[in-house]
Amino acid sequence: MTRRELLLRSARLAGVASIWAALPARTWGALPAPAGWSADEEKALDLIGDTILPETPGSPGAASVGIGRFIARMTEDCFAPEAGVALRRGLREIETAARAAHGRAWLQLSTAEREALLTAYETRSKPATAGGVNPFAHLKRLTLLGYFTSEQGATKALRYDPVPGTYLGGFPLAAGDRAWAQ
Repeated sequence: MTRRELLLRSARLAGVASIWAALPARTWGALPAPAGWSADEEKALDLIGDTILPETPGSPGAASVGIGRFIARMTEDCFAPEAGVALRRGLREIETAARAAHGRAWLQLSTAEREALLTAYETRSKPATAGGVNPFAHLKRLTLLGYFTSEQGATKALRYDPVPGTYLGGFPLAAGDRAWAQ
């Protein structure tokens, strides 16, 4: 990556952050849809995100923050075009695997079937080559980033203190405590 590409991506990320700060709904689903992405692709990304970070009694799942829109938007705005091609290829591979294993579309699978399918897909995924993109690693990275930087992820899955006070670098956590949002 050249310095120019890095600066361009940083500027785009800052633009997304400024849009996010102005959103009234505070979910990624309120972002404008990226050109060329279908509603079914976003739904598939939502379900993948929800399979990676499912809803728990204390926190919402990734789909509730509009993770599909976030992944599509970030891929289009902040990554090289090859990332979008790889991501769409990954979605097609997951859909093909769902139909081969269960005879149904990815969107129609149960939670247990989705988990098993994604686990197998991750195991089969090859590491990214130089200049290439591993679709599943890309999905996981953006799912975690989008979820934990959303309002719900930062305040319900993590502990959030808007004015943290003094720095305590080695603060102990008891078993079952949530980590702090930064």
